[in-house]
Amino acid sequence: MTKVNYWLTKFKESAISTAPIAVLIFAFFFVQKYGLQGSFKEQYYISNNELWAFLISVASIILGMGLFNVGTEQSMTEIGELIGGSLVKKKNFFFVIAMTFILGVLVTIAEPDLAVLSGQIGVDEQVIVWTIGVGVGAFLVIGVLRVFFKMNLNTLFLAFYGLAFTLVYLIDPRFLPICFDSGGVTTGPVTVPFLLGFGLGLAATHGSKNSEDAFGLTALCSVGPVLAVIIIAGIMKASGKALPDAYSISLASDSLGEMIAHGLLHSLKNVALSVVPILLFFIVYELLFIRLSWRMVLRVTLGMVYTYFGLVLFLSAVEYGFMPIAQKVGMSFGSDPKFFPFALILGSLFGVFGVLAEPAVHVLVQQIQDITDGTIKKGTVLAILAASIGAAVALHLVRSYFEFDIMYYLIPGYILAFVLSFCVPPIYTAMAFDSGGVASGPMTSTFVLPFCIGFAVSRGSDPYLYGFGLVAMVAMMPLIVLQALGLVSGIKKANALAKARKRIVEEDDAQVIHFMEEEAEA
Repeated sequence: MTKVNYWLTKFKESAISTAPIAVLIFAFFFVQKYGLQGSFKEQYYISNNELWAFLISVASIILGMGLFNVGTEQSMTEIGELIGGSLVKKKNFFFVIAMTFILGVLVTIAEPDLAVLSGQIGVDEQVIVWTIGVGVGAFLVIGVLRVFFKMNLNTLFLAFYGLAFTLVYLIDPRFLPICFDSGGVTTGPVTVPFLLGFGLGLAATHGSKNSEDAFGLTALCSVGPVLAVIIIAGIMKASGKALPDAYSISLASDSLGEMIAHGLLHSLKNVALSVVPILLFFIVYELLFIRLSWRMVLRVTLGMVYTYFGLVLFLSAVEYGFMPIAQKVGMSFGSDPKFFPFALILGSLFGVFGVLAEPAVHVLVQQIQDITDGTIKKGTVLAILAASIGAAVALHLVRSYFEFDIMYYLIPGYILAFVLSFCVPPIYTAMAFDSGGVASGPMTSTFVLPFCIGFAVSRGSDPYLYGFGLVAMVAMMPLIVLQALGLVSGIKKANALAKARKRIVEEDDAQVIHFMEEEAEA
């Protein structure tokens, strides 16, 4: 593939990711303006100015995601694989642990999905970002130790999620959905390429032949943020601090130019604080321990530049265009109970389109088809996965409408996921837990979550209890459906093997093949 085609492919992928939601918003704007006049309160109608802001943000997100995807492949994946392979060769165990932890923290704070989530919570963004970064760093260390000491992945999942479900009842209930959302947003477009590269480098250099090693690393790093945010929530509760009583909705201001300028300036600074430390760490580590060619260093540096500008365009567009319009649409449907069925339909469509348009999901379903030797077709997996994510959004809106605890979903869901984990091959469990982060991609945190928050706010519900929690639901569904597919695949293979044996050996027949009889007949 030529460079021009490669770049065009990346921009095409980002356009496909964004276009379905853009089409739905434009359709809603015209229906609201010409078909539902007088049905909403005046403040819930999308203005022409807001529509223009959304249109510009769509173009900016397509350009930003394209640059970002090129940059991460050229930098984050390379950095992860190079350092992951290099660390295994070091004889100093404590050095390996320290470097792994630092890398996990630095990569996490550059995650755009995390920046979007922390900006919606209403407390100090840096506290949330660094807390989650420490959680990922700690569990990246645990992931490395698992590879070295051959720890069982199912046992680790059961132990850490069991601990999380025990501790959540000691914190402020309003923090509970945020804790589980944090696990879904951390494994996003920055973290996943790095972790996959790191896992591949680690497994290859360590001589591991277990494909579960590369998959399970990402899954473990989803648990760390949950426990880290639970700890911070417990500290806040002990010190008398709490989440804000009133939630601030970031609707668009009057000046389009002012909105765009503010979003760009805010992103230029914050993204620099996230990306520059990773690049500096890589350059120092490379000079001291790897000593690559100058061409390779230049390639990675250029990739980080692409990543930086891609993130700036992406995050600024989310701030001035995507989030405000998503919140307003959610508020429109939450303002009157008669619109609840339409909210379920639209929310489900957002979830389905978000999954179908996510490039990482298509990679995942191809891997499943390859691993099952075609027993489970990728088209089947994609359809079931998309339907399950659409169902997750609908279930979350039902919870928001009737105002019941998210644990009524999470506890039975994770119990079922863990039961299935002991009934399927380990590779399915590793892929299923990894896929939770893949399914909760950029569109979930930047659009579907603000939509759900707006829905809860306009109903007068507490958005911390009934708006947040959407990402947790989206991340949980693949754990169940992909392991269920693994179980179906196992049953199909067992049945096929049984039929094959029956064809080869007739009942009560000691002979395998009747060579003599065939010769006699001839």
